[in-house]
Amino acid sequence: MSLDKYWEKRNFQQTPEPRGKPVTTNSAVAKNGLRYFIQRHHARALHYDFRLELGGTLKSWAVPKGPSLDPADKRLAVHVEDHPLAYGSFEGTIPAGQYGAGEVVLWDTGFWIPVGDAEPAYRKGHLKFALQGEKLSGVWALVRMGPARKKKENWLLIKENDEEAKSGKAANITALRPESVLSLVLAQKKHTATATASVAPNKKQGKAIAPQGMRQSLAGIPSTDGAIKKKMPNSMKPQLAALADSAPAGRQWILEIKFDGYRALARKEGNQVRLYSRSGNDWTKKWQVIADALSALGCQQAWLDGEVVAVDAQGNISFQALQSIANDEAQPDAARLAYYVFDILYLNGYDLSAVPQLERKLLLQQLLAGLPGQLVLYSEHLGSDADADAVLQQACAQGLEGIIVKNAEAHYQQSRNRNWLKLKCRSRQEFVIGGYTDPGGSREEFGAILVGVYDADQQLRYAGRVGTGFNRDKLTALKKQFTRIGQTPAPFANPPEGVAAQGVHWVKPVLVVEIEFAEWTATDTLRQASFIALRNDKPARDIVKESALKPKEIPNQEKHMQQDGEQEISVEKRIAGVKLTHPDRPVFADPGLSKLDLAHYYDTVHEWILPHLKKRPLTIVRCPQGNEEKCFFQKHAADSLPKEIRRIEVPEADGAAMYMMASDLASLVALVQIGALELHTWGSHQRALMKPDRLIFDLDPAPGLPWPRTVEAAQLMRGMLQEVGLQSFVKTTGGKGLHVVAPITPGYEWDEVKAFARAIAEHMAQTLPDRFTANMRKSSRAGKIFIDYLRNAQGATAVAAYSPRVHENAPVSTPLSWDELGADVHSDTFTVKNLPRRLQQLRQDPWKDYFTLKQKITGGMIKLFKRTGAT
Repeated sequence: MSLDKYWEKRNFQQTPEPRGKPVTTNSAVAKNGLRYFIQRHHARALHYDFRLELGGTLKSWAVPKGPSLDPADKRLAVHVEDHPLAYGSFEGTIPAGQYGAGEVVLWDTGFWIPVGDAEPAYRKGHLKFALQGEKLSGVWALVRMGPARKKKENWLLIKENDEEAKSGKAANITALRPESVLSLVLAQKKHTATATASVAPNKKQGKAIAPQGMRQSLAGIPSTDGAIKKKMPNSMKPQLAALADSAPAGRQWILEIKFDGYRALARKEGNQVRLYSRSGNDWTKKWQVIADALSALGCQQAWLDGEVVAVDAQGNISFQALQSIANDEAQPDAARLAYYVFDILYLNGYDLSAVPQLERKLLLQQLLAGLPGQLVLYSEHLGSDADADAVLQQACAQGLEGIIVKNAEAHYQQSRNRNWLKLKCRSRQEFVIGGYTDPGGSREEFGAILVGVYDADQQLRYAGRVGTGFNRDKLTALKKQFTRIGQTPAPFANPPEGVAAQGVHWVKPVLVVEIEFAEWTATDTLRQASFIALRNDKPARDIVKESALKPKEIPNQEKHMQQDGEQEISVEKRIAGVKLTHPDRPVFADPGLSKLDLAHYYDTVHEWILPHLKKRPLTIVRCPQGNEEKCFFQKHAADSLPKEIRRIEVPEADGAAMYMMASDLASLVALVQIGALELHTWGSHQRALMKPDRLIFDLDPAPGLPWPRTVEAAQLMRGMLQEVGLQSFVKTTGGKGLHVVAPITPGYEWDEVKAFARAIAEHMAQTLPDRFTANMRKSSRAGKIFIDYLRNAQGATAVAAYSPRVHENAPVSTPLSWDELGADVHSDTFTVKNLPRRLQQLRQDPWKDYFTLKQKITGGMIKLFKRTGAT
């Protein structure tokens, strides 16, 4: 499984070839079918690279003349170094000066099924197998000429004499089928078998080759690196793309068509298939014909991601036809549904979210390869060498909506993020209807709709009028809905006034429409806007202004620059528009995490951590040279800090001071840039800094105390709080203990809340003196849990939920549900590396009620503990 020779020969800063790594392949899978790839390689001499997946890598042979279908043509095959599995889908140009310089084209791909036990046969030098591919099929053999050697070995590639064998010109398959099999089929929109079939047809049978070996392999353990054994979730959210104004630079991006349809996630368990809209609505009945087609997939369990479209009589994708079908309206003549699938998230007991994007696509292509009919189709892609601008122009010329650009190395994330980017042919997005005007002239029903988008404070902002694009049916249908949802006050925070408000009728902001327009004006209103369609697959509250990312805001954008007074070239990267210098510098030495890794962590989890940080004074632990070097606490915001780190004025004994805050992803990345490895917050919000909004108890076990004692302590503390009428939440500290946290409505001053917390801690210590202590002296803590109530004082902080800690393996303070708390989950179980996977797998936020729970400390609670003497 070693790739040392492969790595030694290549400079991955110069070549677009993937570095890759070995993976573990299940032996049972190897008997049933693994992947193979053949690449046409124009290096110093033209040859074909024949690659078989085996033992976690691609065993590789250079075949100078390429394969022949004639059994009499025994083709020389020179055994070369193993390649990573990620190399299989590589297409591109290896630059001059690099090993193997020249053009590489993926000529064929499919599955191979060994005859007998593959690995012993390979070692003996006589490997016999069946191919099920795009261009090659039937039985073949690779035979070593002479004994095994460490240096290059000469083998022969031989076609067996079976029904797939040919002679004469018909055997020259490389001349007959020179095309790449990794081309983006822009003609997918034509919805014909020739344009959309993922597998080349078997001309004898008139249908796609049945990938029986593949289906058997998928029934076992996927050999793809990153697959994690896990119970299939009942629900999942789709990954969403960020709008960009140009394609990113770099070699790690692939291109796909942006379809004009409804996003759909498909869940298959046994023969039952459910289809869900982007917002999680069950639309199986609307798309029953697709669900029925998916039931024939050769797997027991799966989650798929794709787009449902409608194809009209001319072969064009029609969103209007799709709406008619979805709304149970009369179906247009000859319009039919299709489901273009572009991702796979789960398969046969394995979560594939952490599998790299390109690997997921290869697995998906295998799964869909033998599915009959034209209802479920694989969404093709172009590799990293494609000219994105040219592809976008071609897509626009064919009337498509645009293209999607995806990071080939990224994991699947159930959120909007910058690893998927959308480039549109025209400005187009969703808006919320807030009103309409009276009709004028010959127009009936209404004149125009008034639309808006929600801002960061969840206020609906007026964005202009839309008066074109409606036909008679849409005018009538919309007016009926307006009549039912009318209201008196304007729903906009900034409604039009004066003449612009005359003849306007307001409606509840619940209807979402898709609008095409020329541009946003300087006053944030639309110019030349036209109605496209009513959208019932997206909640109104999710509709915000889409701002295109600039190249500098897209992650992994490389910028080489000369260092002052130095000869070395370093690399800068930008995430959320923030520059990371020395992104490869280690910040956590033990798990091998760099600044860039930590920034990517925050990019993944920012929607989870920011609610715990926003508008709260922040204290950080800075480790400029990494966690193994000198670290220090910092709470004041120095003038030299990046501007992305927000400031907040905080009263102190000798006057006001400026503290730090983190309110968005850019703030988090800027904190990474300055070496902040831990984030600690006050227990109060900017709106009432002198009145805490939480009670927090830090349960700190004595050294050597068994973990179940800490778990028991948290449960006892929860019970104590419940007795007085306070609900609480639990999280790991990322260190040794647990935090029990009770959110409260601000009402009491810091000293009063601290005294109340102390009373509870001392009551626990008095009631169970063999288990607890509220005394911080080490001499009193032996064999006990120290209940640290001091974090409830003014200026005191506690580590924020989802913040890393400066400890071995980069553990993270992680919110848990009370049901999760037990012997299997320790304080340092979740880390920067594995927490994103946990969040992807959660059915719901374990602290989902934390920010909405309304409870307060009452005078009766305070008196209760005074009566017990715990004051």
